[in-house]
This record gives sequence, C-alpha cells and structure tokens, in this order.
Amino acid sequence: MSYEDDVEIKVVQEENREEIRGILRSYFFTDEPLTGYTEPKGVASVSEEEYVLDNIKYGVCVMAVYKPTNKIVGVCMAGPQGVDEADHLFEEAAKEGDTKWGKILRMLACIERDAKVSQRYGVQKILYIIGTCVDSSMRGKNLGSRLYNAVRDLGKEKGYQLLRADCTSFYSAKIKERLGWDCINTIVYKDFLDANNKPVFNPPPPHDSCKSYALRL
Repeated sequence: MSYEDDVEIKVVQEENREEIRGILRSYFFTDEPLTGYTEPKGVASVSEEEYVLDNIKYGVCVMAVYKPTNKIVGVCMAGPQGVDEADHLFEEAAKEGDTKWGKILRMLACIERDAKVSQRYGVQKILYIIGTCVDSSMRGKNLGSRLYNAVRDLGKEKGYQLLRADCTSFYSAKIKERLGWDCINTIVYKDFLDANNKPVFNPPPPHDSCKSYALRL
C-alpha cells in the first residue's frame, strides 16, 4: 500500500473539534510566523482559537487521517468570506485592541481592503482558507497540496466561486504558486508599521511577507 493510500482526506466534524484544537496548538500556532514569533510566542488566544475552530460548522474544513492509527495528521481550516470582510475585520481588530490577535486581525483587514477580491473577480461567494498544518512526522509528502485541493473540490461542490488564502509563511506561499493560484496582494512585514513607525511583526527568514492568493472555482 502506498503512502497516499494510507492517508485519507475527510471533512472535519464537530466531534473532531478538540483533536483539531490539539493539532493546531502543536503544529499551526507554534509554526505560523505571526502567532509563532510574536509575544507570547507560539500561543494563540482563546479568541483566535475559537475564530479558527468555529468554521467547522460550515462543512468545508478538511483533515488528513493516517488510517493505520486513525490519527489526524493534517488539517486545513476554511470558511465563507463576506464581500464586506474588510469592514468586519477592522471592527474585530478594534475590539481586540493592542493584543497579538488584534494586530493580526488589523493586518488581515488591510489585506482585504487592498485586495478588493470581490470586485476584482466579480464574485460574491468566497471560500477562505484560514490555516493549514501538517504533523511534523508527515511533512515532505505533499500532504499540504492534497489538503488544499480537497478544500478546492469541496468549495466547487458547495457553489463557491473563489478560493482565497493569506500566506503568512514563505512555505505555504510556495505551495500556492506551485498549484497555480493568483498572487493578488503582498504586505512586506518590515513595511507594516505600528503607531510608532516600528514593524508590527518580525518573524525570522525566510518569512518576509504575507502573500495573498486566489483561485477561481
């Protein structure tokens, strides 16, 4: 049996919530450049965790299950994105204030404002990939691409017109490029400044920017 046969891609169910929370804590919030390298490093707030996990209810999050052990070894969290997403994110960022999550939300809001995705593509129904991670023991096996493609196919089935992602990691951006997604916006971290004209985020190389991508479905 091949590696591909050993790993099955499934839709995340609400009953998987706590196991998904565990893999996000182990491999997403620790490795993702903004949460991973901004104080407090590698730890997400309750608000950030619930923001990600609450998307399970939309039925478009997927997980990779290693069949010999029935262990979840990868996950791609996704959910619908409104055409007024920038306004919503700015409102949420204001509520969070000067917390790490508030800073991340502000940057995401600026991305949405500048990218103008709905107008650019002439679409109303957008599916947004929030975060993807893979168990360290399963990396280098093309699992990230399989997860992205599974969300793509699920989005098509559910009538979404566009798939979106903001890649804060150099590596996740490279996968989108390899899969043929359009790069629609870039924020260089050293140019995203706070009120004192200092960079808000300073992740280590090679993570120098957040690149936003889109794929028409």
